[in-house]
Amino acid sequence: MRRHSILAYLCVGSAALVLCGAARPLSAQSSDADRAAVLSVVQRLFTAMAQRDTTAARALLMPGSRFVAIFGDGTGSTPRVQADTTFLRNLATGTDRLLERMWEPVVQLRGPLATVWAPYDFYVNGQRTHCGVDTFTLLRGGMVWRLSDISYTVERTGCADSPLGPPK
Repeated sequence: MRRHSILAYLCVGSAALVLCGAARPLSAQSSDADRAAVLSVVQRLFTAMAQRDTTAARALLMPGSRFVAIFGDGTGSTPRVQADTTFLRNLATGTDRLLERMWEPVVQLRGPLATVWAPYDFYVNGQRTHCGVDTFTLLRGGMVWRLSDISYTVERTGCADSPLGPPK
């Protein structure tokens, strides 16, 4: 009798995990769709920045998300941590034209967690100001991916030309 109770408990518990998405196995097809969705969120953030569209940016960010900038080689300088509200306020009040581009993104997926790592370049008013590496952490709630953490290096010298060529 006890053995049947344990088996029933495990079956019910496993079903609940699958229904809630906690143990949902990802097929290759869903991984490809999730990868595309994750990259779309990052690209839509870049577009929102370029358009200074705080409504679009807010929709992509989890409440309490943060931005961490690491300057130079990271030695001797304190990273700048910025709350999502500060990022959105700066986006709303700035007037410079912004362009951020990434290439060769590496996407890691595990259930409702995703990370993106990619080299990038950044332009202000048509002039490249820096380059570096972006890292994005995204969480899926239901069918929606949202950004929870964005960390990036800010490298003002030594930027190689982007494989994307000059901005258009």
